[in-house]
Amino acid sequence: MANILQVTTPNLNTDNRNMPNPADPKYNSDSSAIRNPVDPTRVVRADGRDGEQTGNTAQNDIYNVIDYESNYGAFIKGLGESGDLAGALERLLLSDASVLQGAGNAEISALVDQFLMSLRMDSPEDLLNFLQGQQELQARFGGDFFNKLRSLLMQNSSESFQDTVLAFLKGYNNYASGSHLLQQMHSLTEDIEQLMLRSFREEFRGLADSMNWNAANGDTAGNAGILNGRLIPFLSSYISRTHDYGAVRDATMMLIFNAVRYQNGEEGRLAQLFERLMENRDFASLFQGEEQESLSRLLSMGADAAASQKPVMAEFADNLANLLLRGANGQAGLEHVQQFYTIMNGMLMNESVYMPLLHFLIPFQYEDNNVVSEMWVDPDAKKNSEDEGRKIKLFLKFDIQSVGKFELVMTLQDRESKMQLYVPTHLAKRDKQIQTDVSEILKKNGIRLGQISIRGRVRDRKVTEVFPEIREKETTINVRI
Repeated sequence: MANILQVTTPNLNTDNRNMPNPADPKYNSDSSAIRNPVDPTRVVRADGRDGEQTGNTAQNDIYNVIDYESNYGAFIKGLGESGDLAGALERLLLSDASVLQGAGNAEISALVDQFLMSLRMDSPEDLLNFLQGQQELQARFGGDFFNKLRSLLMQNSSESFQDTVLAFLKGYNNYASGSHLLQQMHSLTEDIEQLMLRSFREEFRGLADSMNWNAANGDTAGNAGILNGRLIPFLSSYISRTHDYGAVRDATMMLIFNAVRYQNGEEGRLAQLFERLMENRDFASLFQGEEQESLSRLLSMGADAAASQKPVMAEFADNLANLLLRGANGQAGLEHVQQFYTIMNGMLMNESVYMPLLHFLIPFQYEDNNVVSEMWVDPDAKKNSEDEGRKIKLFLKFDIQSVGKFELVMTLQDRESKMQLYVPTHLAKRDKQIQTDVSEILKKNGIRLGQISIRGRVRDRKVTEVFPEIREKETTINVRI
């Protein structure tokens, strides 16, 4: 029934009581929701609206923001609401570490101790290895091969070649993620076993145990046969027979999603995609007839990189993941559950498929100081002209215990840096000394300081403020179902 009286629901959120309510009639004086044609000389819609207007025009006019009914709009909204991830991590795991250790849960106390141990850096070399490990985890498509591929794509390549490159990159990503996908599916099978009825568990466990959970990347044929021929059909039959359309079905859908990605990382399929790339004359010229050797080096590169970064990053990543999971389940105390969820949500938001930036979360302890930093990097920032060299833009936020919070916005192009540095207010008067020190640090690394601005930090800057192009990335069909 139409809301003829235009009855609205009061806004119960007192924190936003001064925000306009789009459903309030007083904000809809110019609304085109229901109105009669006013110009008989023009052909208009039945409700008098122009064709280019959308159903959420009134809401967009009031808030002047992206339509949050789309997936990308929801991402932008969530990114703005994610808050200070680094600050939340610092408060919970560094400032409140003693509280968690004394919460009475021996497992949580042990995890906190392990996590803090993985953050301790005894030398500048340890810190450098830690930072490089973060970079290697984020930038999977690194190395000479992918650098040449990027330069080739920047040229006037055909649309069909771009599609072939995209298919190859997806296949390579699935290939390099094979071990991780197996681990995810293993965890899901354990969860499903606990969720299903007891009379089905033994048979399901037998099917799960027949999987080779330690299979090498690209060796997917055996596991794919079990997944497609036995494991997934068993779960489909179980859901149909028991009408369990809750947690078991949700976990099964996640299992199928990971299984599809895992099978698409088969080594033979990746070789076929590589052969399609070699049909392009410009691409083939990069390897000078060494097709098979190039592909072999590429396949081994992912395994070598994973093996080299494992000692550096595996302990940190595993300890953090285990601690967040148990904390979100309430094992660290119900009073801390929301804090754990805030950290998890912030991390997932920055790893969204819509996020066009590299994201790094870097907490560490060095020389008796706790430092929590967070960084966003655009490795291919927009240039003023095509003749200019590659431009890198980064946004760094870091908090040094007993010193204060800092923010750095920097661009690097042709080995020249331009930066804006926001320091704690009590350090703002020492701008000359800070400029000299920063210039010396950059000079030692072969970088010229082209321009620097040092100001007192008075507020937190958001990622969308430093990288406004994030809000302009919506260029494809984008609906929310």
